Amino acid sequence: MSFGLPFGVALASGVNTYLPLLAVALFARFSHAVQVGPRFQWLISDQAIVILAILAACEVLADKFPGLDNVWDFIHTLLRPIAGALAAGATLSTDHVFEMLLVMLTGATLATAAHSAKSGVRLVSTTKGFGIANPFLSLAEDIAAVLGTLLAVYTPWLMLAIVILFVAAFALLGPPLFRMLRFNLSVLLGWFRWIGRKVTRVADPRDLRESLLELGGAITGNLTENLEAGEELLGALRGWRRSGWGPRRTWLLVTPKRLILAEARMIRGHKVESFAYTELLLMRNRASLLVSRLEFVTRENQSVTILLPKTHATYATLATAVVQTLAGLTPGGSASKSAKLVTAVS
Repeated sequence: MSFGLPFGVALASGVNTYLPLLAVALFARFSHAVQVGPRFQWLISDQAIVILAILAACEVLADKFPGLDNVWDFIHTLLRPIAGALAAGATLSTDHVFEMLLVMLTGATLATAAHSAKSGVRLVSTTKGFGIANPFLSLAEDIAAVLGTLLAVYTPWLMLAIVILFVAAFALLGPPLFRMLRFNLSVLLGWFRWIGRKVTRVADPRDLRESLLELGGAITGNLTENLEAGEELLGALRGWRRSGWGPRRTWLLVTPKRLILAEARMIRGHKVESFAYTELLLMRNRASLLVSRLEFVTRENQSVTILLPKTHATYATLATAVVQTLAGLTPGGSASKSAKLVTAVS
């Protein structure tokens, strides 16, 4: 028995949810190249083929528009593993339930891995190049999904070798890809929450200390362990900091005398960096469609960028104003205005 067909179409389903399933249904319905198991005969019905064709067309179109493609990927984070499991189970020639479940679970895992890789590349393209390359990436992904399905149908052993190579590469690159996927999901969830707040007209925060309430007591308690005795926490923002192994969860702590970065590490706990306000040369906040970028530069030319979810956009603005004032960086700010702002946060 060759697993190249079920694993190949499952891998392709992680790139495009519906094209591989549609191709499997068409091959099984109109040729003898693919045999669909008895439990999946519904997949080759007229209704299923029409629905898959419509969904495949929607996905092909949605992936061509920057921004919409990220939302589509977010929605299909759970659907692509399901599609991979269905594609693997439908094309497996066995009647053993345990073997079927094992192959479907493997198919879901392969689709999840492929989806993670695709989402990571899309996110880099969106944030680095403003999504200009996304339509071309989408076209390449569509072609790859179709070619992968054809290889799985006509040369399953070759497709199995490709799957093995992909798994080996993913074992090395998986951690940063999963971090990128988690970042992608968090950004989009933050964007949806921000839209929900605007629709329901929830008032924007007016004080940086409100950020501590959003983090919750448990997280805030853990963060205060990084403070010195008697040091006051004016606010804390949860975001991400880019690294060579994918975005890492980072907390930015604002105190009256310094900024503290607490970067999450799986094995060594938090990596903590401290920046006294006397070291800062520049502090600014730049908002985009999905995230806010909080940036500061030290006098030693060290540049730090924290990506914050859209729900933290107001906090990023408040934190920037507070830090600029405490560090004496407020452009054109008079002493009286600075004093009022310090009084407001203390």
